[in-house]
Amino acid sequence: MKKILIIIFTIAIFVTGGIFGYKKIVADEREKKIIKMFNKDILDNFVENKKSVTERLKTSNPEEADKIYNDYLKISQLIIENINTEHLDFLNNIYNEDSEYYFTEKDWKTANKFLNNYDLEIFELAETEVKIMEVPNYYYNIFKDYVTDDYREYLEITYKENEEPYFTDGSILVSYDKIADRLLTWENFLKKYPNSDLAEIANEKCNIYRRIYILGSDNAPTREGGWENNELFYIPENNLKEFNRFIEKYPDSPTVELIKFYLENYKNIDVDTLLSEKIDKEFYLGGIENREKGNFFSKESNDLLEEFKKNKEEVINKLKTSSKEAADEIFQEYSKSNEELLEKINKIDAEMLNIGFYKDKNTAFYKDENIEKDKLDKQNKFLNSYGLEVVPIEDGFVLTEKKKFYYNLFKNFVTNDYREFLRLYSEEDIDYIKYFDKYVEIIADRIVAWEKFLEKYPDSNFRKMANDIYQEYRRTYIFGLTSSETRESLMNGKANEAVKEFNRFIKKYPNSPTSDIIKYYLENYKEEDIDTLISKKLNKNYEGE
Repeated sequence: MKKILIIIFTIAIFVTGGIFGYKKIVADEREKKIIKMFNKDILDNFVENKKSVTERLKTSNPEEADKIYNDYLKISQLIIENINTEHLDFLNNIYNEDSEYYFTEKDWKTANKFLNNYDLEIFELAETEVKIMEVPNYYYNIFKDYVTDDYREYLEITYKENEEPYFTDGSILVSYDKIADRLLTWENFLKKYPNSDLAEIANEKCNIYRRIYILGSDNAPTREGGWENNELFYIPENNLKEFNRFIEKYPDSPTVELIKFYLENYKNIDVDTLLSEKIDKEFYLGGIENREKGNFFSKESNDLLEEFKKNKEEVINKLKTSSKEAADEIFQEYSKSNEELLEKINKIDAEMLNIGFYKDKNTAFYKDENIEKDKLDKQNKFLNSYGLEVVPIEDGFVLTEKKKFYYNLFKNFVTNDYREFLRLYSEEDIDYIKYFDKYVEIIADRIVAWEKFLEKYPDSNFRKMANDIYQEYRRTYIFGLTSSETRESLMNGKANEAVKEFNRFIKKYPNSPTSDIIKYYLENYKEEDIDTLISKKLNKNYEGE
């Protein structure tokens, strides 16, 4: 009996060993098959590039190492792209159970164990989308001992974030307080290294976290209930609690402004778009600092302002070697180009400038329908170096050249009529017509100044523009003084203030064509249709008759 038991036990050992041995053979075969799915040549190429970079870093200074990182990042991304293209069939079928490339969880681990030898791994981007990528700490481990402080800190932040992905396939994978920590980390990086080469991308990452933190994701938005009736929107208590925690704990964070904007506008069906537009326009790199300085223009507008400045510098250089006639042409082209550029800026930032229907809102320079002069002054102080200013108009504000901008730029280069026109136009620094009673004598002087220009330069390219200004002044001046009260005063043989002003004008400018019209009025004021008669005379002058 004892012998029988020993025999049975021995057989069992051999059978069990055989089974385990078979399983190991099968597992080994599967591992070999998985490894064969990869193109080792292209993987080796990735490793060789890394070795080359490592050798270069050993003799580089920190600034050189920064450049090596930037160059290597571009190259390695191309290699990664080639690796993924080479393995596209495999990657596209990794979840396909009917494919030879289908991976079980164990297969996935086997593949990544192999790829880790190359500092690579298969990364799940979405539910059915995968990609071969560098391991999270790949760049940090290579460059941490060589690059400048800002690069080292940037690489450390990114590798820690890559170790725990925050978002995939429309879903947030980490808690909202962790999202908050990440955006704060990038805010602190930007404060610490505002002039870093990496500031632009750091700001982009920060803004991505801001959007996710405040708006949530497609699968889990931070507001609920109002998709059919926006008045029913509400913010769940846990989200509201998190927002309030952030505001109380980090009151100096720029993100607080965005959170408050969302809390004020979450019932608006388009709040996602509104918040994104606000981030794009105001939270671009340097945008926060610009607004602290009083510059409220968007990134797009600020880029155009830099283009405006560059164009001005180019024009100055051209003028130094140009003839007077060529300078005239340069002015025409340049002023037209500026007109188009400023029109773009005014359109881009129409809301900020309160143009049109935006005027009823509390925006950059309006609060409770009143102009915020301090803000406007700060904005114009910023614009001074460009030769520009924001000025009030009937339906808001507009960005325009300062009145002496073109005169100061061109006065020493252009022909006489151009110089004289630009000088006269530069003196139109106040809307005299709007404040007629206050500036009536100045308006009279402007009439004569433009008359003299038209007499002196009858063939000037500015004739029409000069004549338009001249006629507007003249019509305003004459009709502003020939009221029914003036007519009645004359009927009674008296001289009111308007008549006194007319007499002053005739005495001061006896040879002015406008004096002839004034005299005509004073001689014919009794006519019932005197206003029509005066209009005809003004129109005849306007038409050049």
